Amino acid sequence: MLEGSAAIFGVMFVAWLEFGFYFVRDSQVSFRFPIAFQAFFPMIVMAVVPFLEESPRWLVSKDRTAEAARVLSRLEDETEDSSVVSARLQIIHNSIELDGEGHSSNPFARTPNRHLNRTLIAIGVNILAQMSGINVITFYSNTIFQHDLGYSPTLSRIISGCLQTWQFLTATSAVFLIDRIGRRKLLIGGAFFMCIASAGLAGLQSHDAGNSTVAGCSLIFYFIALAAFPIGLFLIPFMYSSEIAPLRIRSQVTAMSGCSNWLFNFLIAEVTPKAFSSIGWKYYLVFVCTNALSVVMFYLFLPETKNRTLEDIDAFFLGSRNPLQPVKVAKTMPAGIAEQMDLSDKIHGSDEKVEKLAG
Repeated sequence: MLEGSAAIFGVMFVAWLEFGFYFVRDSQVSFRFPIAFQAFFPMIVMAVVPFLEESPRWLVSKDRTAEAARVLSRLEDETEDSSVVSARLQIIHNSIELDGEGHSSNPFARTPNRHLNRTLIAIGVNILAQMSGINVITFYSNTIFQHDLGYSPTLSRIISGCLQTWQFLTATSAVFLIDRIGRRKLLIGGAFFMCIASAGLAGLQSHDAGNSTVAGCSLIFYFIALAAFPIGLFLIPFMYSSEIAPLRIRSQVTAMSGCSNWLFNFLIAEVTPKAFSSIGWKYYLVFVCTNALSVVMFYLFLPETKNRTLEDIDAFFLGSRNPLQPVKVAKTMPAGIAEQMDLSDKIHGSDEKVEKLAG
């Protein structure tokens, strides 16, 4: 979520940077500098990546247990030989053994660990996040404010900058909400308020969009959208996809879910100008429908992962017999259940053991 806050800071920064260069007339600097300036930030990333720690689970999977203990000791603020670190290492080791015990490495396989179910959730939540319609505002706000709502070019850019500043503040608030409210509630809430915002924009702009009252009221719904998305739908889909993916296929699942997110991001960017020219305000009705669908899908199929270990998440998918059960099992299963199940229970009697403990 800190990454999301930083990313939106970048969007906000660019909005005001471009506003400043809007006044640089008759010079290629007006577009060349904002594009070239982007290289500054990847250079910082390239410089600090070598200092990142490896995942302790990856280290254990490569039999580099001592290094994994060192990383865990830093994460847990314990010594490397502490009982806390030893217990975490044992749970991770058991999870890796379980994941390789007769489980396919195919993310679409119908395994006891529910690979197909979890892969479809990861991809679906990212597609639905982009189908919220947020990039209609992010990419085309200047055009919408100037040509549809009747604001001047300068005022349109000022409003866009204010929207992005607001989005940065709400994205930052998500850092403090994610572990208090939980992933599932924020996803559902984000989709619900995006639905409200799309419905409000459709209703207002079905009338005279050039009317100052309509324009002013429309801005309220734009601000609602740019609070709902960064809090509920921006970074959580990426994080959630990683959390629910089994270790054996995590890299594949997160790659496909991330790819789905950006492909539909690209789709919205390409379709929006044609859609507005063809159906105008009715385009917002598309997002009323997609966001309503998101609310239903998130409620039915997405179990809560707040305060759960990755091993817990494995356990409540192992204890489910159909795609609707993980939500129920997650609600009833006590935290830390992975530590109550030995390896043979997980492999040979997972359904019965999980259901007994959950009950």
